[in-house]
Amino acid sequence: MAEETKTKEDPQKGLKGKVSGAINSLSDTPPSKLGVNFNENKHILKYPLDVETKNGHYMIFNIYARTDDETALPAIDPNTTQNAQYNADFLGNSERFFDARTSFELMGETFNIGKQVNQIKDSIVLYMPDDISVNYKAEYEGAEVGLLVGAGVSIADAMKGNTGGFDAAKGVGLQFAKFIEPVLNFGSLTTAQGLNALLQRKTGLAPAAMQEMVFQGLPFRQFSYSFKMTPRNREEARETKRILDTFTFHMLPEKLGEGAPLAFRVPSEFSIRYMYRGGNNNYLNHMTMCALTDMKIDYGAGEKFQTFRADEDGAPPVQTNVSLTFQELELVDRRRFNNTHSTTRIPRR
Repeated sequence: MAEETKTKEDPQKGLKGKVSGAINSLSDTPPSKLGVNFNENKHILKYPLDVETKNGHYMIFNIYARTDDETALPAIDPNTTQNAQYNADFLGNSERFFDARTSFELMGETFNIGKQVNQIKDSIVLYMPDDISVNYKAEYEGAEVGLLVGAGVSIADAMKGNTGGFDAAKGVGLQFAKFIEPVLNFGSLTTAQGLNALLQRKTGLAPAAMQEMVFQGLPFRQFSYSFKMTPRNREEARETKRILDTFTFHMLPEKLGEGAPLAFRVPSEFSIRYMYRGGNNNYLNHMTMCALTDMKIDYGAGEKFQTFRADEDGAPPVQTNVSLTFQELELVDRRRFNNTHSTTRIPRR
C-alpha cells in the first residue's frame, strides 16, 4: 500500500517541480550577449565637456538595467559627491511590484520572481536646458449617483428647507421617468419609448444629470527636454555622437535570438537629476525611475545641413538638436512628494 501511494503522488509532485523550475529559469536568464553597457572605454559622457564647471547647473541621466552581471555595475559613481547614497536610496524606495527579487512558496514549491534593477556604468551629464517644467495631474470622472441616492438627496433637501416639497416630488418623478424608460424598453415592444420627450414637452421640465465627480487615479508624468549641441572642437563632436548613440541604444529593446522576435529584453531605465555644483538642486522637482519613450534627432538643426572637416569616422554636423521624452514609471503621491520636497522631510512609513 505504501508503494502504491508513493507511485500516485510522484507524478503530481514532478509536474509542480517542472512548473516552478520553468518559472524560476525565466528569472535566471543568461546575461545579454551585447552587454548592458554601451560604452566600453568611457562610461561617463558630458556635453559640453566642461558642463559641471561652466555655470554650475546641469542634469545627470544615470542608466539602469535588469542585470546581475557585476562587471556591468559601477564600483563607484564619480558623477557627484552625493551620488552613491542617492542611488542606494533611489533603488531602495522603488514601489513597483517586481523591482526586487521575491521568493514565495506555493503548493510546496519555491518560486523566485523578479530581476532587480541595478545602476550600470553608463551615465550622461548634460547642460541645463532653458525650459524646465513639471506637470501634476489628478484624474476625476463623472459618475451617475443613481435614482435612489438622488431621491434621498431630494428628500433631505426638502427637509432642510432648501427646496419645496412640490419641487422635490416633481424632480423625483422626472428622475424616475428617466430611469424607467430604458428599463421598460429593454426586451419589450418599446412600450415606454419617448416617455421622457413627452414629459418634457408637456411639463417644460427635464431631468438633471445626477452626477458626482469621482477621483479615478493619478496619471504617470512625462518630461520632455531639448538640447542644442554645437561642438567647439573635434573631441566635443565625438562626445556628442557618443551621447546620442548611448541614448538610442538604451531606449531600444534587445531581441532574444536571431530568428523571429518572440521575446525581448526590456529597454534600460533612467534616473534624471537636476544638479548644482555637485549636489541635488532641491528647489526643482524630483522624479522616479523613467523610460525614454521618444527621441528626435535633427542633424541640420532645422536649417541648412553643414559639417566640420571630415575625420576617419566621417564629417560631424556643425549643430545637432535632440528632443527627449521620458515616461515616469512610478506614481508620485503625497507621501512620496513629501519625502523629496518637504523642508521638514516627513519620514517614510
